[in-house]
Amino acid sequence: MGHAHQDVDGWFSGKAAVVTGGSRGIGRAVVGQLAARGASVVLNGRDQEVLDLAVKEIREAGGSAIGVQGDFTDPDFPAKLVGACTSEFGRIDFVVNNAAASAHSGRVLDCDREAFATTILSNTWPAVSIVQAAVAAGLPDGSAIVNISSLGARRVHELAGVYTAGKLALEGLTFTLSRELGPRGVTVNAIEPGIIKTDLAGTIWSGDREAAESRLVPMGRLGLPSDIASAVLYLLGPDARWINGSVFRIDGGRFHVGFESADKIGVYE
Repeated sequence: MGHAHQDVDGWFSGKAAVVTGGSRGIGRAVVGQLAARGASVVLNGRDQEVLDLAVKEIREAGGSAIGVQGDFTDPDFPAKLVGACTSEFGRIDFVVNNAAASAHSGRVLDCDREAFATTILSNTWPAVSIVQAAVAAGLPDGSAIVNISSLGARRVHELAGVYTAGKLALEGLTFTLSRELGPRGVTVNAIEPGIIKTDLAGTIWSGDREAAESRLVPMGRLGLPSDIASAVLYLLGPDARWINGSVFRIDGGRFHVGFESADKIGVYE
């Protein structure tokens, strides 16, 4: 069981990963780091053009990847994604549940049943379903699963209360799955990113807001997709084989400075 000093690049070489939401943002950074270390990657995205470009970039850099276009919330999609991995690469070793969705922005008081159900379900069930499909496909000893949660799961976000409740549920599922899969030699962990400079999070950090939000981070800057990807790779790698059922908060220390957005702290209108 002496994985401790195994070469990290050697660990990923010849193995295969599925990354949801892998065509842009945090997912794209994870895919890039995995491919650079010799893993074959199946990435998913909704936009075929963006997906094709990501796959092309990875292949041109010498990596191995295929793109599977589709909406990760489609009930049949997890099996399709895992099936693509096993048929193309003959195995599946890593799952990174990075894709997220929200059908409601605003107060929890104003959320209707349908938007609530859609948002909670889309941030929980696809991740569980993909893990189920990966286990059925023979996820081997030494495998790892990382679920991308949100710093919002531990705080109050004035517009994203339903979404962040879905992420908190995802963390609860992470804990239980870690217990169910640990005996198989498979680790299951979650990461809570703080504000990361992605297109998706643009409303939080665009324009003047970046300076205001950066001031609330002890490290003095917002996160980059690579900051999260490096942590994901660590959790998938040989030195993290006894980390199981944990949540890593990666936010430059922002959590300890105050909970709401810079312009909303103490504002109740």
